[in-house]
Amino acid sequence: MQKNIVILGGGTAGWIMAARLAAEGLMIGAVPVAITLVESSDVPTIGVGEGTWPSMRGTLEKIGIRESEFLQFCHATFKQGSRFINWRKGGADNTDSYDHPFTVPPMVAGTSLGSTFQEAATQPSFSHWVCLQSHAIDAKCAPKQLHTPDYAGVLNYGYHLDAGKFAQLLKIHAVDRLGVKHVIGHFKTADIDSEGRITALNLTDDTKLEGDFFIDASGTHNQLIGNVLASEFISLSDVSPNDRALAIAVPYSGKEDAIHSATLSTAQEAGWIWDIGLQHRRGVGYVYSSEFSTEARAREVLAHYVAAINPEVDASAARQLIIKPGYRTTPWVGNCVAIGMAAGFIEPLEASALVMVELAATYLCEHLPATPAALNGIAARYNQLFTERWSRIRDFLQLHYLLSDRRDTAYWRYVTESIPATDRLHNLLEEWRYRDPVLNDFGHFMELFPSASYQYVLLGMQPSYVSIHFSRSGGKKAELLREIENLMAKRAHYLAHLPANRDYFNQLQEKQRITS
Repeated sequence: MQKNIVILGGGTAGWIMAARLAAEGLMIGAVPVAITLVESSDVPTIGVGEGTWPSMRGTLEKIGIRESEFLQFCHATFKQGSRFINWRKGGADNTDSYDHPFTVPPMVAGTSLGSTFQEAATQPSFSHWVCLQSHAIDAKCAPKQLHTPDYAGVLNYGYHLDAGKFAQLLKIHAVDRLGVKHVIGHFKTADIDSEGRITALNLTDDTKLEGDFFIDASGTHNQLIGNVLASEFISLSDVSPNDRALAIAVPYSGKEDAIHSATLSTAQEAGWIWDIGLQHRRGVGYVYSSEFSTEARAREVLAHYVAAINPEVDASAARQLIIKPGYRTTPWVGNCVAIGMAAGFIEPLEASALVMVELAATYLCEHLPATPAALNGIAARYNQLFTERWSRIRDFLQLHYLLSDRRDTAYWRYVTESIPATDRLHNLLEEWRYRDPVLNDFGHFMELFPSASYQYVLLGMQPSYVSIHFSRSGGKKAELLREIENLMAKRAHYLAHLPANRDYFNQLQEKQRITS
């Protein structure tokens, strides 16, 4: 008898999951598992631009989408990290910035990058000192040349993409090439058996979709995991006050405007602004706390930022989004798992939303299909793993605020002084005063943010955080400095041979025109 997996909700999360499961070719004996996705016809796309991690390259390759097709269809560009502007000090004349790039810095056992940086740095920031990628971000370079094979690059990279276009591409690929059944309809109720497991979804047009396993990708509506199965929601509003966002698409002022190689995150009086460069426009949004700013004031802040990009844009058209930071304690209940915003969301900082969907898809591909008796154990491990991941995301995002020296507004005084760090983060911060973050600080092979990520933020926000007094570099410091010197010797070569982002995509469009 054929097994059926039913996904409620489309969007990026639902279609990533559908495509990954279908591409996996799940089988029960000799019978393929059927994938059905049902979505409403009137649910708008939330984002105006979204960032991914480098993991998305592997996801797209597994799904079977060519990189050139993805880049063209989704107006996508390359993301080589995040650049944080004005997070350290604030004030009218403040122009501080630091990067969290996608490249691990060179390391030599027994040395301290932090203390060595303080003593010997020849660059303005930690990432510029240890990483070629920050220099590529400065130059707005692509991480690869046009002839480089799909999903390969000289520098590590993820993407900036149009979320609506991405969902559309995934839908076309999943339905036309991978055999996913697509149903348009509105969810009404779910049938539940005596063991509390879902057996079918009922739509408002009386369609019944029977299934063996269900995936809730219904976003903030939480149709299955929240409304039907009543999984507890843990609010993080007490530690993450950013509960609003204003988002707007900003066309380039000219066709040859440069495309940034990183997500720009600029701190503001009551939050921060994201700025994501696509091929045809920039996606800009102000994430802020309604406790510390009115909507009217937030619109003024966003309008001022947008005017500097393109004064022709009417920023009053920005859409307001509601953020409810938190997550489900049991995203997997019985034979149903929630993914995407149905499972949780904290805030857009560091773009962890899509990677959580990718991780969920990988887990399901590895563990499904399974007998009903096996589901309980699989679900228990999943819930433990993903609850821990939400906890880790919370710690890493809070690090960006705790390390700031800004006290210029009530918002910044609150996020730096009134929100306590978790015991884990507090203890690590104390240890990092005399040593660098290391892999064993986290104790998990599936850590979302590795020790290098903590180093970039720690030493980007507070360059002198690690005490030179406790340095244990010893005689190996010279070896570390040689490695960094050799790395930086390649800088001119890299920058001379990597095209500017705008040139890369102009060449890609011309190549597509000639071959089509």
